[in-house]
Amino acid sequence: MKKRIVITGMGATTATGINLEQSWQAIKNGESGIRPITQWNVEDWEYKYAAELKEYDPRTMITDRKLLKLISRQDVIGLAAAKQAIDHSGVLEFRNSLSDVTEFNDRTGVYIASPGVKFNQQYDLMPVFAKAQGDLKKFGDVLFDLVHPMWLLRILSNNVLAYVGIENNFKGPNQNIPNHGISGTQAILEAFQAIEANQMDRAIIVGYESAVEPQAQTYYASIGTLSKESLRPFNDHRDGTILAEAGAAIFIETLESAKARGANIYAEILAGAIVNEAMGVFPISENAEGLQRAMQQTLTKANFTANDVGMITAHANGTQNSDASEAYAINKIFGNQIPVTGFKWSVGHSIAAAGVLETALTVKALQEEIVPGIQSLTKLASDCQGINVRPEHQALTKPTALSIARGFSSQHGCLLLQKIE
Repeated sequence: MKKRIVITGMGATTATGINLEQSWQAIKNGESGIRPITQWNVEDWEYKYAAELKEYDPRTMITDRKLLKLISRQDVIGLAAAKQAIDHSGVLEFRNSLSDVTEFNDRTGVYIASPGVKFNQQYDLMPVFAKAQGDLKKFGDVLFDLVHPMWLLRILSNNVLAYVGIENNFKGPNQNIPNHGISGTQAILEAFQAIEANQMDRAIIVGYESAVEPQAQTYYASIGTLSKESLRPFNDHRDGTILAEAGAAIFIETLESAKARGANIYAEILAGAIVNEAMGVFPISENAEGLQRAMQQTLTKANFTANDVGMITAHANGTQNSDASEAYAINKIFGNQIPVTGFKWSVGHSIAAAGVLETALTVKALQEEIVPGIQSLTKLASDCQGINVRPEHQALTKPTALSIARGFSSQHGCLLLQKIE
């Protein structure tokens, strides 16, 4: 029989809340965490808005404070989210009740949606470059006089993967997936498929990102993807996205495993798909052919029709082409009857973290049976007509949701989730 895979733990830290519940309440209350950047002086910047963490106190976010000397801000964010989800799942308490934990640890995996290396992690090298003046030998001579020997450890892209496994003694399959906007959705699907293939019984999945940095702000603005003040998905005067930092995590396991330990079950993952349009790094097809395929493949795998879905969590990043093509694809597959929402207007675009974060928020919507409104929507754009999206909340009439993720290189991902009655 096909394994049923469920979500038994969730956690998040975002621009609107230090945990998932606070972030969810902010969405229900119509609150946004998008504000002027505080990490550097943006007084003279044209693009000065971002969704920074509501609270960042690494000493309270990390259990092992000695780690703070070895990891970056984004690693702290990821590890904090992982701890929340693991604690929420109650899995460690159950493991502690076992007489032999060997098999349990060996069949518990760690899957990470990683942002990779950031521009600001190279800042330690700037004085070296300046002093060397292009002389490679001099660069080598002064390198260790000017750069802390722990510099390399702080920038490793698999730090969260390593430390989640080490701290919790999870020894099963593991992957580190730095794949931009679909990293989180891909990490969930990779773990889902590993459980289906009987490689493990459970996994912690973490997405984390600290996209708010001067070079990133400049780069995204230069390619025309940033807004100067707000994130208005599907709106007639939308003008771009807003970068964010966030961490999110979910704990998944087989239904059999969850029942055996008496775990609370929040939702079931039914199916998913990742596709690529093979168009290049930046192009987006007007009809989102790849997204249509991803949605249809997901429905087919679950033996669902479009009418079986209760809500759609759209990528909804606020950029012109992405929103228009996403609306077109949703309308082609689902028509205008199924309520559509999105969460980036409130928490910003957290890139690698987005897929995991929006999965957790979608589960909250399923639990409370509402489709949150997009508060920043004032007038539906003419190129987004045909989808059922509103600024006010709508009732959820069916316990299923499709969550969409999109990224550079014309990649698209979908997950189908269902509330377990």
